[in-house]
Amino acid sequence: MNVGAETSMGSLTLFWGLLLFVSSICVRSTHGEICSPSIDIRNDISEFKRLENCTVLEGYLQIVLINEKTSNINQEDFRTLSFPKLTVITDYLLLFRIPGLDSLSTLFPNLSVIRGLNLFFGNALVIYEMTSLKELGLYNLMNITRGTVQIEKNPELCYLDSVDWSLIMDSNVNNVITRNKKSKECDDVCPGIMEDNPICQRTLFKDNNDYRCWTSNHCQKGSADGAKKDDLMWVGGEESYIGAPFICSSLAGLMRGHSLIRIH
Repeated sequence: MNVGAETSMGSLTLFWGLLLFVSSICVRSTHGEICSPSIDIRNDISEFKRLENCTVLEGYLQIVLINEKTSNINQEDFRTLSFPKLTVITDYLLLFRIPGLDSLSTLFPNLSVIRGLNLFFGNALVIYEMTSLKELGLYNLMNITRGTVQIEKNPELCYLDSVDWSLIMDSNVNNVITRNKKSKECDDVCPGIMEDNPICQRTLFKDNNDYRCWTSNHCQKGSADGAKKDDLMWVGGEESYIGAPFICSSLAGLMRGHSLIRIH
């Protein structure tokens, strides 16, 4: 038998075997879909329905200019909206002028990764002029792969000093977090503090050695929750953690003909 042909057949079998394996994980674990292209939600709260079955959003997510003049909404309307399937955004997340929205904890409870493949003026996360927002609440966000953060002009926003951005990003040097509610006017209390039994990790960030949390009910998790380099799957030159949502994100690359570089 031709050795070259045998090797080629073996590689092809391995490729399709991996593809079928990953596909089964995506279907079984997420019960959602890879959505593309980008999604822009504006003016009407009914536009949120476009996110209903998305597990991975290939592109950016912009939510802007939803108010009482363009849509008959209040805080209770936002509290009934939740998209727990959404775990990965490959470009950036931007929120701008959405009065009535006071937290993202219910809206995106499982958002874990913002990859920043394409950025909004260098930013992967933008929270701007959100007049009702009191906390970010992205308690499962563990990695912003590329880009910076701009959180600005949010007059009621607290729980910013309690987040250690170095656990999420490789660098925080160029982050812009300014003109939000003054720290001394916030009452940022991490879980367990009031009971004299703090349960969140404590880190040193910007000369502030403190407990880390997103809200009074949710601690901040470490980057990828301690995932090791050996637990990474490399696809098309990009790396993704081996957890089901990340595999599903990488699956799109496989299906577009990227080569499988390495699996540890």
